[in-house]
Amino acid sequence: MVYITFDRSQCVKCGACVRVCPMGHLAMTDAGPDIGRGGCMGCLQCAAVCPRDAVRADGKRATVPEPFDSLEGLVMSRRSVRSFKPEPPDRKTVQWALDRAGYAPSGKNQRLHRFTVVYGRERVEAVRTMALDYCRQSGYAPELVKMADKGRDPVTCGAPVLVLAWSPRDSVNPGTDSVLAMGTAELLLVSRGLGTCWAGYLRRLADRSAALRETLGIPESCAVDCCLMVGRPAGAPYANIPLRPAAQAVWVD
Repeated sequence: MVYITFDRSQCVKCGACVRVCPMGHLAMTDAGPDIGRGGCMGCLQCAAVCPRDAVRADGKRATVPEPFDSLEGLVMSRRSVRSFKPEPPDRKTVQWALDRAGYAPSGKNQRLHRFTVVYGRERVEAVRTMALDYCRQSGYAPELVKMADKGRDPVTCGAPVLVLAWSPRDSVNPGTDSVLAMGTAELLLVSRGLGTCWAGYLRRLADRSAALRETLGIPESCAVDCCLMVGRPAGAPYANIPLRPAAQAVWVD
């Protein structure tokens, strides 16, 4: 677990870190932002958005000091966006990314995964309402109902587009093919200036709810493998690239 602190000599108390915290654990005090004893998950979104690079992780600088370009820069600068403009991106751009995702690896080249695109805020809101109704009726993920009652939306984050990937449960590479394709599509969408965020809550709810499956056109014989929120980011762009730990790898020579 990463321990987050703030360099008070650099902080200008703009509140950007508080607004971007996905778990809502940061709060603004007279001294500046404070994480208190909340359950920080170490995503470092606060470090990415800080205009003064004032966030510290375990007492050290939390951002990458030098810029990058090309593919490496695209991979390192991708952020999970949880605040979107209401207008959906162009349909052709979304379809282009999904078409190109067909070049991602697939077990035995089966490519049995399929996509469902929920397009437009009205449609997305309907899906969100169905997901919350399922939570209320089943008792699953009660924290979502509590957050919704407080005006927070961790299910769709106000995104104007949702993309779900699903595949037959008995395929050669169940789940993996979908995630590889969605990851490829995500980077392509980001390269076109769009914001994305993986919707883990919605994936689990869509996999459980018969009503959601029917609405989304997903057969019972298939598993919902992943879901992506897509839209134009709202607010200022991220100022920094947060540091990530080196890979924990076992080398067999």
